[in-house]
Amino acid sequence: MFETIWWRCHVHAADRRGAERVVSRLGTQLMRAVEIESYERYWKFPELAVMQLVSPLQRSTPETALLTALECAWRIATPWSLSAAGSSNEYEGIASANVGSRFTVPGVEWMEFRINGRP
Repeated sequence: MFETIWWRCHVHAADRRGAERVVSRLGTQLMRAVEIESYERYWKFPELAVMQLVSPLQRSTPETALLTALECAWRIATPWSLSAAGSSNEYEGIASANVGSRFTVPGVEWMEFRINGRP
């Protein structure tokens, strides 16, 4: 069962409150709940915050899980670089503004999603 989409992102935000506003906009774009698992300043670029996020997926097969995750990802940015399926049907995607990805949510600089079929 594919229950969750794990997201990691770098966002331009002066503080946690600003980062939470970006997450709220992400939830609106995704049309699903998005929860913050962690927040910290990016040591390399202090103007960026690094956040770990989760959103529900609730799909039973790898095919439907990947399609749903991609539909969600495409609401946030295009294009995405995708990895091949790993063990336990793991899939990942990365979008980055510095290699040409365009984000629909202002403030997002880099984003990754990950799904897997582990119990």
